[in-house]
Amino acid sequence: MPDFTNTLAVFGGQDVEEAAARAVARAASCAIGTATIGGTKVHAGNAYQADGFTLDEGEAEKITEVVIFECSPAAAGELPMVARCDHHNEGDPGWGLGADQFWLASSLGQLCQFLEVAITPELAMVAAGDHCPAGAYAGRCPDIDPELFAEFRIAGKVAFYAANPRMAAKADAAMVGASIKAAKVQLLAAPLTDAGVRDLRTAGFIDELPEAALCSGEAYMAAIPDTDRDRAPTGNTKIVLGGHTTPETVKRFMEWGNLLPNRVGNAYGNPLRGFAGVVVMPE
Repeated sequence: MPDFTNTLAVFGGQDVEEAAARAVARAASCAIGTATIGGTKVHAGNAYQADGFTLDEGEAEKITEVVIFECSPAAAGELPMVARCDHHNEGDPGWGLGADQFWLASSLGQLCQFLEVAITPELAMVAAGDHCPAGAYAGRCPDIDPELFAEFRIAGKVAFYAANPRMAAKADAAMVGASIKAAKVQLLAAPLTDAGVRDLRTAGFIDELPEAALCSGEAYMAAIPDTDRDRAPTGNTKIVLGGHTTPETVKRFMEWGNLLPNRVGNAYGNPLRGFAGVVVMPE
């Protein structure tokens, strides 16, 4: 078995995939670190501004190389970076890869490949859920059963809610399932645009809407408050496209978004990964 005791894995913002990746790196005897900015640990909103790391586990004197996981390569400092695991931005190893290649497209899959860790059903579920959940629900991810994937997703939500005191009341599988079903009803009652997208821009908050859209095969538009990289409100609104989209739907949304006279910057998105958005100022 390969020896990775001299390898440091540096992680960015926390989420389900990152937690699974930390466990994989730990099992492979890697040292574990968190990316920092000016000595402060990063979060998902500023991980790509990282300029260093803090060592969470391992012996500093043994480290000779760094693996970067969903944060800025600058987090490696003066140590050589031997692998970068990411799929969020153009140029990343997993950028542009579809559901049929979800394992190597995902940051988790890339890390497992580098560490020579075999894919397991649970790791595959995590990777598919992070990279292309709509594709997994639709049966487009090899060896991912959509029904088992749905159960896995609900179980993950329950665990997340249970770990958050403010959401602990939602930590019940039946309750989560009911919320998804209720969101489906509201979703399917929303008007369709000429691109086949459910328009929920005036609907307000709908609990479990993203999951309902993913598993019901619907694309939707919704409006949410915009925040900056530090999650502070900007006063603008972000119109997001989510759910079960197609590359053509994403392209059409981005074209539409770039024609809005009150937009802030250009529309963004990734047709192969199925998401898009545009920030607009109040009219």
